[in-house]
Amino acid sequence: MRRLMFEGCAGWLHEAQGTTGVVLCAPLGHEAMWSHRAWRHLADDLAAAGMPVLRFDYPCTGDSAGACDAAHFLGRAASSIVAAAAQLRALAGVERIVLCGLRAGASLAVQAAEAMRSHPAWQGGVAGLVLLAPVVNGRAYLRELRALHLNWLNSVGPTETPPPAPAGGLDVLAFRFTAATVRELEALRLDRGTACPAPHVLVLDPWPGTTSAAGALAQYYTDGGVKVDTAAFPEYADMMQSAEFAGVPAQAWRQLVQWLGSTPAALPAALPGARWHMPGAGRGASPRVAVDGVAEEPVWLNARRQFGVLCMPRDAAPAPVAVIFPNTGGNHHVGDGRMFVTLSRRLARLGVVSLRLDVSALGDSPRAPRSMSISEIYSPGPRADVSAAVDWMRARGFRCIVLAGVCSGAFLSLHAALANPGVNGLVLANLVKFRWDRADDRSAGKGARSWQGWLSAARRGGNWQRVLQGQVRIGPLAAAMARHAYRHATERVAFRLTRLRGGEDLASATAYARAAMRGLNERGVRTDMLYGSDDMGLEEAQLRFGRDLEALAAFTHITVHRHGCMDHALFLAGGRQVFCDQVVKHVVARLAAMEAVGDGLPQGAKVC
Repeated sequence: MRRLMFEGCAGWLHEAQGTTGVVLCAPLGHEAMWSHRAWRHLADDLAAAGMPVLRFDYPCTGDSAGACDAAHFLGRAASSIVAAAAQLRALAGVERIVLCGLRAGASLAVQAAEAMRSHPAWQGGVAGLVLLAPVVNGRAYLRELRALHLNWLNSVGPTETPPPAPAGGLDVLAFRFTAATVRELEALRLDRGTACPAPHVLVLDPWPGTTSAAGALAQYYTDGGVKVDTAAFPEYADMMQSAEFAGVPAQAWRQLVQWLGSTPAALPAALPGARWHMPGAGRGASPRVAVDGVAEEPVWLNARRQFGVLCMPRDAAPAPVAVIFPNTGGNHHVGDGRMFVTLSRRLARLGVVSLRLDVSALGDSPRAPRSMSISEIYSPGPRADVSAAVDWMRARGFRCIVLAGVCSGAFLSLHAALANPGVNGLVLANLVKFRWDRADDRSAGKGARSWQGWLSAARRGGNWQRVLQGQVRIGPLAAAMARHAYRHATERVAFRLTRLRGGEDLASATAYARAAMRGLNERGVRTDMLYGSDDMGLEEAQLRFGRDLEALAAFTHITVHRHGCMDHALFLAGGRQVFCDQVVKHVVARLAAMEAVGDGLPQGAKVC
């Protein structure tokens, strides 16, 4: 698995010796985040079967270059698939190219194949298409996305009503489609286009039946004279959920590999035996690249157990402060809404280096497993990984290390700081737990939320309408509230008993939390704790430090910030902006403090 950058797109080459190469065309937005683990392991499986694979981020997505509001997104994404195919042929010398797309990525694969068919360099275009749950009708896809976002807002969104997307645009969880992209999607109809641009097609359909759009597309292509194979995709729902729960569809991936492996002779070759030579394609090319006015470099650390992207000033010498962003939940290093990418580049333009980190069990780290759970994310291994990343940055001469994380990333940051004296600062957003116990293992993934969250959802009339219409099952909802009430009551009793005893039981979560924050404060670790006003993490903090967090008041290096616009995962733009601004403010304050005591900045470093 080799990291590369081509035409502003960040990608991975999964190397093999075969003559058929596969370009993986990812879905968009939250679906790309949720399916990242499955996508990465599909690439591994194909390479293991002798097919070189290139997977990558479209322009202005993931680690690639570009702003998210750039025009003609779908057209540029389709063009980047063509560029990826050329790059794969240049690097691997394959004779045939197959495009494999998931959801909207399948639609983009069709568009790219149409462009390649008419281009003389491709001599007839791609050898085959694999369409996984393809988006056939853009209008139907947009309706689905709107319903998903509205359901999320009505269930776990913040108390304050967030501002809408700009006119014509669409917010879907942490991702925004511009008005221009929405118009492009509205015009998308694969079943009304030209003839299928590939001689062989495999369609995996999550919803087979007479009303299936994917099935209708397969029939449309069959009627046009194309050899189309179809199969059900029952593992789709298990794959397409929040990344810490998302599965890798073993059966579907085996089916896909077998389909490609059983028909190589039927796949026509384009430019047989050709090996293109492209600038920068060789192994001797520098791993450091210029992107969006900064420099970035892929790095492997902790005996190559972890992967990360080091983001640096392009021209000026770096400041002595560095920031590390651990994973949030099961997500890979780019973060929801691409937050860690845009924030790290913002910091680099201020002269500050940052590391977007994949702990060893997640993302693009070399041995990331096929499954993940909440308990594993909170286990000792990832905590030690973040601490090892701190040591790695210290060894490179950075004198001040700041950890900035969201939810589970905040937990990992906190525990790395407790274990490693090399941590100097923390920015913790919506920290849910101060300690993870066996009881947390048992309750992980059962939909815990704060009482403020329950009340906020109950105040929304639309939710009661959904209950009355049978769209929400009241039984599981009541059971979840009962579990929460029991936990809340027992922890409140334990908290009060601790206070009545006049001392602290070191075995209690409350005593642990207080000792942890006291220790950080005594070490002078500047800690900014950010909470949404109705976040479950704020309730946890109130259990440990008092209703008004009065037990934290005496800690001079710890500050708590509450924001009504912050949802738990920072899906909303307002919450992400609060977090990013706080990280920048924290870092600038650290630089100013170092300068004030004569801990000199290097020539060219900025304090803004």
